[in-house]
Amino acid sequence: MDTGEARDVALALPNGEEYDHFGKPAYRIAAKKAGGKPGRTFMTLWLEEGYAVLMLDQELQADLLGRDPKAFRPHPSKWGEKGATIGDLEYLSRSLFRDALALAYGHACR
Repeated sequence: MDTGEARDVALALPNGEEYDHFGKPAYRIAAKKAGGKPGRTFMTLWLEEGYAVLMLDQELQADLLGRDPKAFRPHPSKWGEKGATIGDLEYLSRSLFRDALALAYGHACR
């Protein structure tokens, strides 16, 4: 996987939209109507670093860490303690990335 592929997968999700989040491309649920409040963020791409930060809860994070501890790790911050999870794109197959992104997207839709 690379960041371009990750972007394509994120934008293919229903109602997913890209926006700038402190200089990084981030992905959230689009507003339901024009001028409305957008939904929650489900992923941020760190282009230079080559990874995606998936916004999960602790249970979903534990699931991903158990699947592939080389590809996934908690974000080293308070956000990571709450479930934010780094997916290292170098170690992720397209299939595993799609599964992880589906978890983050579903979490954002709750």
